[in-house]
Amino acid sequence: MKQQQWCGMTAKMGTVLAGVFTIMAVHMYLIFEHNHLGHGNCTEITLKHENASDIINHFIICWSFKIVLFLSFITIVISCFLLYSVYAQIFRGLVIYVAWIFFYETVNLVIQILTNDDFSVTEVRIMRWFGLVSRTVMHCFWMFFVINYAHITYKNQSQGNIISYKRRISTAVALHSRNKRLSVLSGLSGSHLESQRFGRQRRCSGKTSIK
Repeated sequence: MKQQQWCGMTAKMGTVLAGVFTIMAVHMYLIFEHNHLGHGNCTEITLKHENASDIINHFIICWSFKIVLFLSFITIVISCFLLYSVYAQIFRGLVIYVAWIFFYETVNLVIQILTNDDFSVTEVRIMRWFGLVSRTVMHCFWMFFVINYAHITYKNQSQGNIISYKRRISTAVALHSRNKRLSVLSGLSGSHLESQRFGRQRRCSGKTSIK
């Protein structure tokens, strides 16, 4: 059966390229952000003069690169798991990738909004926004293939479960019919033996009475 294609690619091929793209994009994103977020200075937080939202914002700004580094490492691991899920047809791995990419890009957007004012160079701001927007657009493009392949995988697994269930039912019915036939045959053979035994007893009793 010929698989449906979009932009010259099947859902499986697009899902594989989605994982490869994510690994490469995250690697380039870390290189770029390390030059700008990795050397930030964190000032002391004065709890008496700042509310809870300011403390949270300051914490995100102060630890922005460490947060990005941690999330990027998890993203690479999930992308590798996506590639394995395509090979092993694991539906759960595809769903985890879709959910995580949305969370990952949302956190990156929040970090960029909070830290963008720290850069006085306009070109750096433009490059950061360009990188975020282009990466998000490409993720949305590849997500189409991942969701379609997840649907195909779920459908195949559901059909496989139905077929295996029908096989188990048919096997159970066949075993039940076989056991029933065996019980009937054993009952008939037992009745036949009883009749033969009763006949021999009658013949023996007849001979005894003649004597």
